[in-house]
Amino acid sequence: MTSSNREFKPRRFLEGRHLQTVYNVLFPPDNSLEDEYYSESILIPTNDGSGDLLWLEHNPPLSQVRKNASKWNGHYLFLIHGMEGSSESHYMVSVGKEALNRGYGVIRMNLRNCGRGLGIAKKPYNAGQSEDLDVVLKYIYKHFSRSIFVSGFSLSANMVIKFFGEKREHYSKAFSATSPPLDLKRSCDFIDSRAGNFYRDHFLDTMKEKVTSGVYEISDKMKERVLRSKSFFDFDDFFTAPISGYANVLEYYNICSSVKYLGGIKVPGLIVHAEDDPVVPSEVWHEIRWKSYPLLQTVLTEKGGHVGFISDPSPDNPEGRWLPRILLDFFDSQIKS
Repeated sequence: MTSSNREFKPRRFLEGRHLQTVYNVLFPPDNSLEDEYYSESILIPTNDGSGDLLWLEHNPPLSQVRKNASKWNGHYLFLIHGMEGSSESHYMVSVGKEALNRGYGVIRMNLRNCGRGLGIAKKPYNAGQSEDLDVVLKYIYKHFSRSIFVSGFSLSANMVIKFFGEKREHYSKAFSATSPPLDLKRSCDFIDSRAGNFYRDHFLDTMKEKVTSGVYEISDKMKERVLRSKSFFDFDDFFTAPISGYANVLEYYNICSSVKYLGGIKVPGLIVHAEDDPVVPSEVWHEIRWKSYPLLQTVLTEKGGHVGFISDPSPDNPEGRWLPRILLDFFDSQIKS
């Protein structure tokens, strides 16, 4: 811990049962967010009876760890990464930094068996895992702040839209969703096509590595079948759908596709997508009558790729990443409204 962080007393944040905290001194940081800002790791249990744990990274408001920092604005930003990402993914770090510098506290979530959470869950993540968002939001609401915003990326953008479109208590005032696969079946078809095979192969390789490692409690027969998967559809059919409790892959895609939940959203949201997204087809975006959803603001860019959104660096934006500014401008507007 650096001298600038010694004033922070994390114990007051970590009240409650069944909670284990592991400090980043035990797990040396490998990204600029933890190099520059105090970060602590928090493990909380899921609520599905599996015994699985979720690994969170907590960056408290700067005013609580540094002298002469901007005052905490009273809000926390909850960030969730995309497929095979982690709390250290570039967009999680860049958006987290922007939020901290604007006076927010930040929670970065690792989905089940992702990032530092690898090996502390028996089940995988999936595109509709509302129960895990619910667990983390309740934890933030109880321990940190009752004023929360949520920001999801890629697969988790779909998860976030679905969550806010469901009839449940949401514990959050607004959300953003970046590069969401709104229709899971059509997104699967796209990434399984020639146009998406580079990304398909990359993701399949990393997902199969987890299956091979033995982190999931599945039979040898199921493991062998999963490892023979040649497409996303097969992997989800052989593994994701059945282990997540769905009858088959089409039921999983049908129930979890966020496009079905847009009409149920009752809080403000910002949805961002790029026409040149190489993973999520833009055709679905253009079929949606966005004006029918007055609570949703949309940003469709010509360029941006998949959760990339990088332009030439400038003095006020040396990394060239402009997505953080769009997202935080939106959340700031919700505080002022």
